[in-house]
Amino acid sequence: MNARGTQVRTCEAGKWSAPGACVDPDVCVDSTTEALTCGLNGRGAQSRTCTQGAWGTPTTCADPDVCVDGASDSPSCGLNGRGTQSRTCAQGAWGTPTTCADPDVCVDGASDSLVCGPNGRGTQSRTCDSGAWTASACMDADVCTDEAVETRHCGVLGRQSRECKTGQWGDYDVCDAPASLSLQVTGRRDMVHDARRNLLYITTSETNGSGLVHVYNLVTRQFDSPLLTGGSFVGIDLSPDGNGLLVADAGYTETKNWIHQIDLTTGESKKIEFSLDFYEGGTFTAVYTSATEALVSSTFRGSGSVPLRKVNLTDGTARSIRNVRQNTMLAPSADGSTVAYAESNISSGAWGRFKVDAQTFAGSGTDWFVYEIAVSRQASQYAVPTYGGLFIYDSALKLQTTLGQYADTLPIGAVYSPIADEFYLAWYSYNDRAPSIDVYSATTLTKQRDIEPGTGLFDWTGNHAFGNGRMRVSRDGRLLFATSGSDRVVIYPTGL
Repeated sequence: MNARGTQVRTCEAGKWSAPGACVDPDVCVDSTTEALTCGLNGRGAQSRTCTQGAWGTPTTCADPDVCVDGASDSPSCGLNGRGTQSRTCAQGAWGTPTTCADPDVCVDGASDSLVCGPNGRGTQSRTCDSGAWTASACMDADVCTDEAVETRHCGVLGRQSRECKTGQWGDYDVCDAPASLSLQVTGRRDMVHDARRNLLYITTSETNGSGLVHVYNLVTRQFDSPLLTGGSFVGIDLSPDGNGLLVADAGYTETKNWIHQIDLTTGESKKIEFSLDFYEGGTFTAVYTSATEALVSSTFRGSGSVPLRKVNLTDGTARSIRNVRQNTMLAPSADGSTVAYAESNISSGAWGRFKVDAQTFAGSGTDWFVYEIAVSRQASQYAVPTYGGLFIYDSALKLQTTLGQYADTLPIGAVYSPIADEFYLAWYSYNDRAPSIDVYSATTLTKQRDIEPGTGLFDWTGNHAFGNGRMRVSRDGRLLFATSGSDRVVIYPTGL
């Protein structure tokens, strides 16, 4: 290229042979300049010059690109560099990074002070550690928001309120309802509360058939017109939807006894009649097992057994599902799964439970005459009053304990709360030594509080239901009802 190569030829027979191959140490022509591509994506430019037949070192690459097309990386980001984001190279330039996913909310080591508390009068400090604020407790004397008003139930369907001023609650104002009520109801037998209408229905039974189903208005605290007249009304129950009543009637004819079904939305009632069994009298208790079915017990003209009827409330048909003793008390659990029953006038103290879905019975006995029974809200416990004390059984009908003392101080009535694990006891006490109504835990079986600390509210009148100490509770668990004396119904708040 630059005449620095060599080649050989040979003279043969007086003539030169063709030259051999040129052996040239040079690879380029001196002073020649060449342009090259370069850079991350081959879009850069550089040059080199030939000197003494060899290419010199290329000039520095002039590359417009800063990254390789299609490459991606994840630069750190965020308040403390612990966040993550990604970016992609296009046309030699990095694209816009994605939003930084930063777990931190503050800069490590930072601190500040905040106002706090319901009225913003408190103070607290906080320090940033590992990207998160750690706050000290609020130093605030306030316990409520200024001008807030808080209300609570009190008395019998009453309410009282208090107001927050300068961060502190004032005193509750006077309750707008009495702490308890005592109603005079001649011949009273049973009662049931209607929370939807704030009414209490009370049955009465007279020997001449002039009984009533009274209606007591808990708002006006006056009696409204009775729902039924002209019967010997005994047990009463409210339908699951709160729009119907069943009322047992001790009356009967030569061939029939009956219950009354009342539609509370219209006030209309109808008789559902049954053919009498041998020496059977009127009906005693009637309880709903569903919106369309009920169980009904009855009386006996003397001492004996009667059919326990399952009644179709739609068409009025009935069939006996078991023989039980006369005046058997029926008590449904609040969840509707079970009906407990206590068979009266038999020394074995027979009692048991009927499972509504399975249609099965299980029984036990106290060896004392029984007349009343209570069942917990989910049928996990039963309470059976006797003259020998209150027998408490578990869901397997196994005796747990006995409360009270024979013929001295003993519960004669019981009812379980439908919303809490507690039950209420009506106490008879010889010489009036014990509070009349108190509350026990269904879990620990220990006393929790008094409802009526006064003594002498109940007398022992024998092994008979619907006498002294018959107790019912409202479905919302707020009100307790009990029969007292010969013609009283007393009403108390439960404290729930």
